[in-house]
Amino acid sequence: MRRAVAWIVSAVAMLALCPSTGFAAGGPIMPLSEVQAGMDCTADTVIAGTTISSFDVHVLGVVEDPQIGPRILIRASGPAVEGTGIAEGFSGSPVYCPDAMGEMRNAGAISAGVGDYGNNDALVTPIEQMLGEPVTPPSSAPRFTERVRPLLGPLMVGGLSPSLLHILQKAGQAAGRTILAAPAGAAASFPVQSLVPGASVAVSYSDGAIPTGAVGTVTYRDGANVYAFGHELDGAGRRSLLLQDAYVYSVIGNPIGLSYKLAAPGHTVGTLTSDTPNAVVGEVGPAPALVPVLVTARDLDTGHVLSLESDVADETAIGLPLGTSLVDTVAPMEAGQAATAIYDGPPANESGQMCVTVRLRESRQPLGFCNRYVGTGFPGDAGLLPPELATGVTSDLSSAFQLLERVRFASLHVTRVDAQIEAQRGLAEGSIVSAHAPRHARRGHTISVRLVVRVFRGKLETLSFPLTIPRHPRHRRLVVSLHGPPPSGAGGADALLSALTSQLGGPTGPPLPGPGPSSIAQLRHKFAAIGSYDGIDAKFSGGSFKRVYRNRSLLITGKTALSILVR
Repeated sequence: MRRAVAWIVSAVAMLALCPSTGFAAGGPIMPLSEVQAGMDCTADTVIAGTTISSFDVHVLGVVEDPQIGPRILIRASGPAVEGTGIAEGFSGSPVYCPDAMGEMRNAGAISAGVGDYGNNDALVTPIEQMLGEPVTPPSSAPRFTERVRPLLGPLMVGGLSPSLLHILQKAGQAAGRTILAAPAGAAASFPVQSLVPGASVAVSYSDGAIPTGAVGTVTYRDGANVYAFGHELDGAGRRSLLLQDAYVYSVIGNPIGLSYKLAAPGHTVGTLTSDTPNAVVGEVGPAPALVPVLVTARDLDTGHVLSLESDVADETAIGLPLGTSLVDTVAPMEAGQAATAIYDGPPANESGQMCVTVRLRESRQPLGFCNRYVGTGFPGDAGLLPPELATGVTSDLSSAFQLLERVRFASLHVTRVDAQIEAQRGLAEGSIVSAHAPRHARRGHTISVRLVVRVFRGKLETLSFPLTIPRHPRHRRLVVSLHGPPPSGAGGADALLSALTSQLGGPTGPPLPGPGPSSIAQLRHKFAAIGSYDGIDAKFSGGSFKRVYRNRSLLITGKTALSILVR
């Protein structure tokens, strides 16, 4: 049903946004050579909702930036920018100036702030640069040396709880990316919009349960081709991202910093295909290739089931322009969100399990691992770190995708990610008190071991498991050491932060130990090893450790020993 609805929405978007005669010629443009100081112009953008508003623009002159080339310096005024000035998210707002005959022509896109109090002054990227034509600034253009700040809206991320958003924002800060919470439900609250100049546009990495993207403004439309932003998104060249319309809730004013649009991506209407220093360019039509990420969480105490699904832009076919897959960030965040929301108020003590399956185009057999989580963290969801179960599943899934990124022997295409999470309240943990077994046993025979365990803040329980005696023990008196895993502790919050920082383009942490996988089989083995063994090992005197018992519902820690006379 969900995919049927998505198909209908896509069909409506195609009908609403297919090229028509209104877009065929693009519209008149003004060469930079005709732009003069003193011109009174107008600019278009969306201030609230989807309605395009206009404001006044006065040209102060043309300047030459030593790094980004020629720019038009303007000052904005009017009710639409009163109290906020030009905000992040205004990127791409088309500026129309009158030519000698009084006809309004598109001179370019507002693209950067200059750090003035009130945010009224800004730079405009000449339309010729955006459309790929050569631009020569006037010989008298002064060099611009003030601080320039691109006006691309912050990376908007939806669907995350406060603690997960906080750690993602912290990773974004280390990577130089501003990350804000996107209001939920935007796509369902407004009809599909035409991407005309002045309209809001989103370039998104993912859609669905965890939507992520940046919102700006359309500058120019030529047939199905849409030009926006007036500067780069990531500056990664060829892209294959979601091109979407967007909804603006408000413009948040900050006269001593940068104001910004509080906005959310909406409907997918095409594909972003180019990400250059002067513009992002997309095409209205089919959506890009997507990787579905589905996470299902079950509350073992109440029986409640929660399912989250996101579609992530798949750029594998064009060589992963960012160096890593976008799934690397979205999948762990979705798992962490499901592990948080399933509790409807996370307790301090949590227990659970996650099993992950990652399907590859290059392998019939999927990658997978399962891991158990038992630990104590912060209660609720307002702390600086995610709850314990959420931290564990997010960290492990980040490690799994880091392993995929270390592959050098082939270009692997992830086609689907599935994760199943089980969660319960309290610590499903017990410690070994003692162990009992027959005093005498025959070589090669199997005996029954009874293990007495103290459940965390609970009663004693007796558990039994079979133990096979070696056929050729070194000594007649056999000492058997039983070892459980170490007690549960804090999750991998530091590792999670490092992984997310790296995935957002920031500095990487210490490299993972050992070489990367050299084959699909080795990758599958290393992937499975993320799920660590959490049962009891037995070590016979003079021998090595052997896995002998794992309790599905209880993590058993501690150690003890048995003495058996072998006949």
